[in-house]
Amino acid sequence: MIDPTFLAGLRHRYRAELVLVLVQLEQLCPGWWMTIDQLAQQLGTDRSTLTRNLRKLDRYGLIRRTSFSNSGGTWIWWVQRSADDAPRAEDEPAWVVRSVQTRHLYRIPISQKWQWAERHKVERNTMRSFLAGGQTTMQGHWQLVATPHD
Repeated sequence: MIDPTFLAGLRHRYRAELVLVLVQLEQLCPGWWMTIDQLAQQLGTDRSTLTRNLRKLDRYGLIRRTSFSNSGGTWIWWVQRSADDAPRAEDEPAWVVRSVQTRHLYRIPISQKWQWAERHKVERNTMRSFLAGGQTTMQGHWQLVATPHD
């Protein structure tokens, strides 16, 4: 729940519409939506208003979100609930993969999937297919253990 004192301070700094969206998101997060239209419908607002508010909330550091084009959806995984609240790396949704050789587990945060692929010399299409469950073992080395949807 958002701290009432923190919320009152936000209301004095920002428009009521922005604060209302923040409060609504806090009730739903963490969450994933295939389209912004789905989230807008759930919140009872129009897409353009929601998009504008999401951008502002992100820019002001009041939420953390990751959006993917091409039907990858939008993750909103953190909402600031008090003045001293901060996102933790482990709160970001992630895939977990296991090395077949070493059995070590590796966490791939949703915002870092392409950087991880690049570091491990995995092509984007291969990575996309693997993370979507299209292959059980990638490059004979990695197995998918968990997804952000789990």
